[in-house]
Amino acid sequence: MLDKSTFLHTRKGKILPVDYTLDKLETLLNPVHFFRINRKYLVHIDAISNMVAYSRGRIKLELDPKANDEFETIVSIDRSAKFKTWLNS
Repeated sequence: MLDKSTFLHTRKGKILPVDYTLDKLETLLNPVHFFRINRKYLVHIDAISNMVAYSRGRIKLELDPKANDEFETIVSIDRSAKFKTWLNS
């Protein structure tokens, strides 16, 4: 079942299965470079190609490579303030 699996999308367009949950990856990856934007996505700062203001203070990210569903790359309300701090650090 793909919905319960974790995949790494590389800059070169490869999609690789990962044996860790996003919660575990969040503890393993360098927080200077990676941020958990919502329940489905951890993003590398270099993958963010554009940001657009979205409703209720949220931010929609355009990623390179592009996400399968661009509406899934919206920074959640709960994480928006921390995301803005992360960008400015």
